[in-house]
Parts: sequence; structure tokens; C-alpha cells
Amino acid sequence: MGLSLISSMSQTNVQKSRPVPFLVLLIATEARQVEARNAIRQTWGNESVAPALGFIRLFLLGKNEGELGLLQQKMLEAESRRYHDIIQQDFMDSYKNLTLKTLMGMNWVAIHCPQVSYVMKTDSDMFVNTEYLIYKLLRPEIKPKKNYFTGNNMRGFAPNRNKNSKWYMPPELYPGDKYPTFCSGTGYVFSGDMASKIYRASLGIPNLPLEDVYVAICLAKLQIEPTPPPNEFLFNHWRVSYSSCTYSHLITSHGFHPNELLKYWHHLQSNKLNACINTLRTRAGRHSNRTRDKPSIAV
Repeated sequence: MGLSLISSMSQTNVQKSRPVPFLVLLIATEARQVEARNAIRQTWGNESVAPALGFIRLFLLGKNEGELGLLQQKMLEAESRRYHDIIQQDFMDSYKNLTLKTLMGMNWVAIHCPQVSYVMKTDSDMFVNTEYLIYKLLRPEIKPKKNYFTGNNMRGFAPNRNKNSKWYMPPELYPGDKYPTFCSGTGYVFSGDMASKIYRASLGIPNLPLEDVYVAICLAKLQIEPTPPPNEFLFNHWRVSYSSCTYSHLITSHGFHPNELLKYWHHLQSNKLNACINTLRTRAGRHSNRTRDKPSIAV
């Protein structure tokens, strides 16, 4: 199954980010999520977030069948010609194939961008504070790390054996009682050298339907343990209630409609200099956050 770029942009984005890109964003998406991609292009995935650094945004897609799939493909090709930020491979685009989608992105980095300092894999319904990620966590002024992998560390989780669950893991695919420590697939970050290492490790590991668990198995094969983030509230696989103060000190929050993403991103940017002075809260979840600096979970 070969890597297919639906427009000849594989070198274009790299050339725009000379000399060496600092960060590549790998964003899992589906063909129908046009509004989400456009919102990301205008917000946390926009190159203006880090104009002095090489910054590449890539949307990862599979393919769909039928008449709707053909129509979506034509629209994707037009979108790719306009933005040059879509890569696609010839597999069915489904949740169970998210592992293939992620490995496709890692292979792209290994081939086209092997000297990149860092890579982030995330999803199209996420709020990502790329400024905080770059300047506070990754810190371009210091030498890039090697063998580095971090995110929301999930430790001691057992496979879900409920066949009706989205996260069902058949025992014949993974017979173990516990998963290795994995980082939630909603958003994890790794050093550029890890893209080729994980991809090569995957060549000897059968495919699994849970992408974040699969990547953790690759890491275990490499004998690399995920690094806990310096703050447990940086990476959130849940919806964090919005305030400019809270969102100026996190990296990910989950479950955003494109209109919400635009709204809260622009609010955060307009309050960037006094994010924790202006504490007027807007609701990003169904429950407001009652504490000032500590994010709460909207359930």
C-alpha cells in the first residue's frame, strides 16, 4: 500500500519551511470534515502561530467508497490544490484504520522531513494551543530532544473486552492483561527522530484498531517509555471548561465544533497579554469551571 499525496505538494510545504522545520502537525481527519480543516487552518494550525519557525500542517485521510466517496475525492483534490496540506493513502477511512492513518503520517515525516525537531499527532476536533506547545514545552531556543514522546500518559489500562465498545480489543489481537503506558491519541508529541523509529518498529507488529495503544506497543518494542508532561493538565482528552487563563496554560482540549474553535481561539488571542487578569468565563462545556487556574472536566 503506497503513500499517495493527492496533490504534488510533498516538497512544497517543506520548501516553504526552510531551512529545517521545527514542528510538523499530523491531524487525523475525514473527508467530510471540511469546516474543521478550515477552522484549524485559521487557528492553531496556521503558520502565523510561529512565523519565525518552520511549521508544517498536514491533514491525514484514507478513502471512501461509492458515489459519495467519489464526490468527496474530487472535493479533496480541489482542496489540496488550494492549500497543499493533505496526504492520503488507499485504505478505507474508518476509526479502526486510524492506526494506518497515523503510520502514514509518520512515514511521510520520515521520508520528507527527517530533520524536523518535533511532531504532534492530534485530531480535527481538538483545541491545540500551539503557541504554548512550541514556546513553553518544546522551547526552540534549546537543543531538540531525542527519543522523546509525551502526552496524556495512560498507565495501567486493561484491554476492553466488551464487543459493543468503541474501544473493544479482541483477545486474539492482544491477549495481554494490561497495555503498556500509552498517550491518548487526542494529542501527543514526539521528537522528530521518533517518526522513522516508530514506523520501522511497526513493520514487525500486526495492526491493531486502537492507534494510541498500537503506538505504545511500538515504543515498548523500542524500549522507550513515554515522558510524563511537566504539568498533568497540559494534555486533556476531555473537554476543559474555557477561560482565557486556563487555555493559555494548556496544550489540548477535546471536543470542539469548528465554530467554537474559531470563537475561543480568537478570544484567547485577544486576551493573550492579560489572559489571567480578564477572568470573565465563557462556557466551552456543559459545566463552567469554578476554580481560577485549574481546568475542570466537562462531563
